[in-house]
Amino acid sequence: MTLLREHFAAYRPLVTATALGGAAAVFDTVTTVLSGRQAAGDLPWLRDSALITLGHAHAQLTTALLGTAAAAHLADSGFDQAETWSCAMKAHGIDTAYRAVAELGLLLGATGYRADSPVAKTHRDLGGLLYADGIHDSLYRTAGKHHTASGSPFRHPGPSHPGPPSTDQAIRPPWSHSAVTPCSTASSATAMRSASSGFTRSRASSSV
Repeated sequence: MTLLREHFAAYRPLVTATALGGAAAVFDTVTTVLSGRQAAGDLPWLRDSALITLGHAHAQLTTALLGTAAAAHLADSGFDQAETWSCAMKAHGIDTAYRAVAELGLLLGATGYRADSPVAKTHRDLGGLLYADGIHDSLYRTAGKHHTASGSPFRHPGPSHPGPPSTDQAIRPPWSHSAVTPCSTASSATAMRSASSGFTRSRASSSV
């Protein structure tokens, strides 16, 4: 069970990064299509609702990927609560990717729902990940149970603190420097970069 828990602590962030990468590719596709329609004169302007959807999706996917990277780093560093992080970030990241693709697909109209559409395929794949590797309610429950357990503070040891953490190191926030330092394992770092590739590319070269 110890080996299994360690495996999933490292594996779940990679699955989540892959899902977020698929959603990021859909984001690139949608923005490219909308820009092309504007340039061709098919769309005189983009409605505020469409712009809000794009801005909201970008913010959600970016922050979910940051949380996933933090979970991968904690697993690589041997943090004793890495499994809890992986559970929460996997559930949150997949939920975020699934909702983002559903909302972004609406901006493409019927094209985004064709059987041969890469956007529709990505949405179907993400739907499967909602249930693969654990029902999300169970994963959220695991994280919630940890936070309410007595005598189990959410601490991050960090490489510079080999001994037991002192009082001022307890409950270190997930966005602290020690929690978001790039992963020490090259495979995890490469996976994160691959997942987010294209999300910051120019829209002219983006594709699903």
